[in-house]
Amino acid sequence: MTLRDLLTALEEEGTAEHEKAQRDRRRQAAQIIAEAREHADRARSDALATAEAAARQEAQTTLAAAHAGARRASRTAREDALERVHDLVVERLLELHGNPAATLAAGACLDEALAALPDATTVHLHSADVEMLGSRVSVRVVADLTTGGAIVEDDVGRYIDNTYLTRLASVWPDARVRLSRHWDQA
Repeated sequence: MTLRDLLTALEEEGTAEHEKAQRDRRRQAAQIIAEAREHADRARSDALATAEAAARQEAQTTLAAAHAGARRASRTAREDALERVHDLVVERLLELHGNPAATLAAGACLDEALAALPDATTVHLHSADVEMLGSRVSVRVVADLTTGGAIVEDDVGRYIDNTYLTRLASVWPDARVRLSRHWDQA
């Protein structure tokens, strides 16, 4: 083999090895790119799943807070409405005097109070009820109440407060519950 043939053979062999090395590098680069894409796809999927779970949790937290706020607002509105009903009843009771129905109701309160404290020595009434009810009792009558009903007292300090406002105060807790339940059913 001549030197030229040897050089040509070496050159061809070098070119072939160079091309093989280039193919190997391209194959490795393609494999690295494929693995990188696969890794990126997994990372993207994981990031999306994490973000989706966080968003779902945040939505649940927001919804729970909204429900709690709505319940709180509803309770506040109900309490305000109940307070307004109570205030209106008190207002009407304070205005309830001077007519036959009011005097009849005050008389019933007086009779109940006297039945509970038969040894009463003093009766307190609204001034509008004194004329009609004062003659029914044989004890001292004082016209000092600002509402209808009656307060009776004896000489030893015992008394029965059977005024409209006291009666309201005793029935209000139950009336409040019944009214609230009625609103729940409406």
